[in-house]
Amino acid sequence: MSSTGPDPTVSVIVPYSASHTPERMLEEAKRSIDRQSVPTETLVVEDPEGRGPATTRNRGLERADTRYVAFLDADDLWKPDKLQRQLRRMERTGAGLCLDGDPSMSRDDFFYELFVGDLNEVMSSILLDTEQVEVRFEEDLERWEDHLFALEAAQAGVCLCRETFTVRYHETSLSADRINATHYLTEGKKYVSFASERVPEVSPFTYVFYRQMYFAMGYYLHKDGEYRRAMSYFVRSLQIGVSPLPVVGLIGSTVFYLVDVLFGSDR
Repeated sequence: MSSTGPDPTVSVIVPYSASHTPERMLEEAKRSIDRQSVPTETLVVEDPEGRGPATTRNRGLERADTRYVAFLDADDLWKPDKLQRQLRRMERTGAGLCLDGDPSMSRDDFFYELFVGDLNEVMSSILLDTEQVEVRFEEDLERWEDHLFALEAAQAGVCLCRETFTVRYHETSLSADRINATHYLTEGKKYVSFASERVPEVSPFTYVFYRQMYFAMGYYLHKDGEYRRAMSYFVRSLQIGVSPLPVVGLIGSTVFYLVDVLFGSDR
């Protein structure tokens, strides 16, 4: 891309499921694409079979025929200058991936923050240079498939721009679904396996992920009233590394469990 020539057309993949996102939100998302200051081609990819976002996004990648490809979830909105800022940043840095974050973040810090830190909502900010990135979404993952994709793509070089999009939460979104603790654990183990195998940069942080995952398991099980099982996962988290939240969780689940034993049913 030349700094003096016209901006390239960006294909924008918008996965859509009517059961999870109202049509009005999809239309608003599309309008935020149309407001971009660079040429765009919007590809709305529906998921009528309910196969999930990984499969839907891969279908979009198969349909896209431009060098630059971006993603926007149907319930999110882009800032008007999102693509232009990212394209300029990619030109300056030579990166194959650009997403939302602090531009001063180091490469090592990026991998840490995306794997176990505070970089959580990333999908709607991703812009790819497909001449450098040939990654596809792992369809065997039902959670963290977006993070795995970004981690793999970032190996071609990553740059960051602040405040590129707005997340909109609503009652029917996938993120609003009730967490099944057993499914969460299964997907977490698969995610760590894929990530540590494909992205060597995250291998030193796998213990942190397990510590956080076991704490989350305890939290979800406590919410479900399974206090004894919750206690066991808080203990697992603490065995990996001591931190305040699992301690508080363990104390809380122990108290609720004893109350159940003394005054109610043993769960």
